Amino acid sequence: MEGKDIDIMLEVKDKNLSTIKCINATQPQRGIQALEKEWARYKYVVLEHSHTLYNDIRQLLKDKKAYPVKEFYASIQRALEQDVEKGQAVNAAQHVWGYFKDIADDKEVRAFQRNLQKFQDGNLKHATFKRQMQRLAEKYEIPYLKQSLYFEL
Repeated sequence: MEGKDIDIMLEVKDKNLSTIKCINATQPQRGIQALEKEWARYKYVVLEHSHTLYNDIRQLLKDKKAYPVKEFYASIQRALEQDVEKGQAVNAAQHVWGYFKDIADDKEVRAFQRNLQKFQDGNLKHATFKRQMQRLAEKYEIPYLKQSLYFEL
């Protein structure tokens, strides 16, 4: 397409996420750090969908000289297309809870444990359970979690 003056308009579902994907896909000079930054945002939502793909992506990002942008986003997409299974959702929630375990007060600890059990028993919606942790991320000002897509996707 060299020499052609092209003007393209795309209609996408989530413009912010898509913009970052496009930037990363078209600017390999950004390096593996750009993908690692993205991974920090996606990791817990991927974990709740697919532990296998979570591990695959971690392996993919170990080569600090590579820039596997296509494989990275394809793996994330494959994970997000899978249904959330209760056991994987619990595992991801426990990883997120790790940020609070040493700072949450006794009431918050009991509420988490109670909600975790209710969720496992099928008496609490997944979204409700996640909102509790989102409120804690905001209360305790944990930027890593506040920037995470775990609470959004």
